[in-house]
Amino acid sequence: MSGASDAMDARGTPHPFGRPKRRKRWILIILGLVFLAVAGIATYHWFKSKRAERFAAAGDALVAVDKWNDAAIQYRVALQLDPSNYRGLSGAARLATKADRPEALELWQKVLTLPQCTIRDRQDYVDLLIKTNRLSLAEKMIDPLLKDNPDTKTLQLATRYSRKIGDTVKAIDYARIAIKRAPDDDAARFQLAELLAQSTEADQAEARKILWELAAKPGLYKKAAVEALATAPQLTMDERNRLWQELTALAPKTIKDDFLAADLRFQLHPDDAARIYQEAIERWGNGQIQEILDLARWLNAHQQPELVLSTFPIERTLEDNQLLLARLDAMASLQRWNDIDDVLNRSDITLDPSVIESFRARTAQERNAALDAEVHWNHSISLAGTDPYKLRFVANFAEQSRATAAALKAYEQLARFPEHADFAYLGIQRVSQKSGETAAQRAAMSKISARAPDDPNAADQLAYLSLLLGEDVDKSFAVAKKLTEQYPNRLSYRVTTALGYLRQHDPASALAQFKAPAPIDWKRTLPAWRAVYAAALLASDRNDEAGDIIATIPRDRLNPQERELIEPTEATK
Repeated sequence: MSGASDAMDARGTPHPFGRPKRRKRWILIILGLVFLAVAGIATYHWFKSKRAERFAAAGDALVAVDKWNDAAIQYRVALQLDPSNYRGLSGAARLATKADRPEALELWQKVLTLPQCTIRDRQDYVDLLIKTNRLSLAEKMIDPLLKDNPDTKTLQLATRYSRKIGDTVKAIDYARIAIKRAPDDDAARFQLAELLAQSTEADQAEARKILWELAAKPGLYKKAAVEALATAPQLTMDERNRLWQELTALAPKTIKDDFLAADLRFQLHPDDAARIYQEAIERWGNGQIQEILDLARWLNAHQQPELVLSTFPIERTLEDNQLLLARLDAMASLQRWNDIDDVLNRSDITLDPSVIESFRARTAQERNAALDAEVHWNHSISLAGTDPYKLRFVANFAEQSRATAAALKAYEQLARFPEHADFAYLGIQRVSQKSGETAAQRAAMSKISARAPDDPNAADQLAYLSLLLGEDVDKSFAVAKKLTEQYPNRLSYRVTTALGYLRQHDPASALAQFKAPAPIDWKRTLPAWRAVYAAALLASDRNDEAGDIIATIPRDRLNPQERELIEPTEATK
């Protein structure tokens, strides 16, 4: 009875303290269950995270032994378990980058949102952006890296970026800073040498000096330095002999090294040419198919079509279409058009019809049968029309055959495939530039700019070409001025703005665009930029200075509109 009286009073009603105790007990039970549930969920996610980490680590190990497909599976499982797993995302991003997969960009963008993201991750992302010509994004990533005590890798990326946008002067400056930061870094020194080799004669001499230093010591860049020197201009006979010895001693030696050594032997012993060719044929004529192809192309490049035909008879070349193309090239060099027709008409050749029609077009072209050539070019483009890779062949073949109209038409057809459009428009721009068709260049650049509206370099190029042609002058001039305000250190943008001022008949403002904190080394700039600067000097009645600049400009590297800018100097000669 006493136990019952604890819960009830004498009248049998519940005790006032009984209900709160039960409520408290239930609250404690519920809280305990919630805690267990939360702990269970946390433990579950912890185990999933740990499993994801193990799969990601397995992916890293497989990448290290070049098992890319297996590694991709491991990364995929890791990210299914934990979509924000840093090791899985960064590993997958690096693998996708190596494999040139389109998802690499998205993976890197996810890595950048994680707190674990490192400077190396940002550098690898910039590397991908530069490689894929996403230069506007690359610039946004590079600028913060440069401001934060940049290491050698960041400076090398800045060098590559500057080279990609055509600012060779800035590229060389960054490369020099990289070497100052790491004087023993062979990669940075080789990068500087590559840049200098494409600049002035004085810079080329410095490039050769760096390359000789790299070639003189064992290391990763010894072979690359020797190969680069083998193609350098202005080598002495002693240097050629030394390089020949270096190439001969390389191990393992590739067919490329052997051909470079042979090229040097031609220069050292021109009377031994026949023996040198025969030795190359004996060494590589029965090698792997790629080596055989390289041999045939090397002989063609050295204008030895008879050796190609004797080394690779028709029966042998029918076994590989690429080798057959090399034989056809040799026959074309010898102008054996009837023989080419006979080959193309054989029933046992397996060349794609678009390729056959391309050769027929070239044959007709060489016979001065313009109408037949046009028919065959059009047929080859039509046959290739549904396959972008066949179109790339036809476009390139037409370009190499100097069939400008056909090349432009094939590239325009190729541009309909989104993943090949950039390649196609660059081809159109290149062909148009060679033929001096500035309007076609502008049309191609207009499409490139439309595809990349955030790319300031494309906008600048479009504005420059428009101003050259005198089209959309006000709009193009406004674009140029805006870009110059945003990027005051870009000489290329200031050149476009200067051209805009010239089109507005304001030479003083045009000339003011070339006032920089540091003097401009005009010999290291593009010929077109020098032409605009010379035009600004001419318009300002500074003819002597203009003449000095014009004397450094190779006229064959200017298009007609650029040549017109400096034509007034002809009267002063």
